[in-house]
Amino acid sequence: AFDADAEGLVFEDASPEEVQSAIWEKLKEHYAEKEQQVGVEAMRTYERIIMLNIIDAQWKDHLLAIDHLKQGIGLVGYGQKDPLVEYKKESFDMFQAMLDRIDTTTIRTLFNLQVVAEQQPEQLQQRRQRRPTSMTFTGPNQGATAAGEEAARTKTVTRDQPKVGRNEACPCGSGKKYKKCCGASI
Repeated sequence: AFDADAEGLVFEDASPEEVQSAIWEKLKEHYAEKEQQVGVEAMRTYERIIMLNIIDAQWKDHLLAIDHLKQGIGLVGYGQKDPLVEYKKESFDMFQAMLDRIDTTTIRTLFNLQVVAEQQPEQLQQRRQRRPTSMTFTGPNQGATAAGEEAARTKTVTRDQPKVGRNEACPCGSGKKYKKCCGASI
């Protein structure tokens, strides 16, 4: 938030143009300070990433709103208006509103951006060592096993004899195919 009193700006006898230019200059100063703290290259990267994310989100919202407009535009015909003309007008207004939201959201996000100093590698390693190595369940069914754990514990089946194919002769000696003899019950 921008506080004119905290910034030492006085607007009592100023014209609207003077107020606008004074605020604009203060905002430029704040942005330049933030740019110096972070670095010009990093700031451009942040700007790019933030702008792309906001455009992506706003565009998805806009497409959803256009779909809703398409569904409801037929009702305009009952009001003796041309649905195509109304659709064009409404969609243009929605697009302009989206562009305005992109601008305001981007500016608000960039001015509220707070860069946290990167932690030292030693601190990161200490944090990783403190973190538990495996996840454990501590709920009321603590003794119950998860489905994945149970499947991992089962032993694999070992066969005494080689597997009999469905179309091979039955091992019982009847002379029939396995699928017609002993394999029919499986």
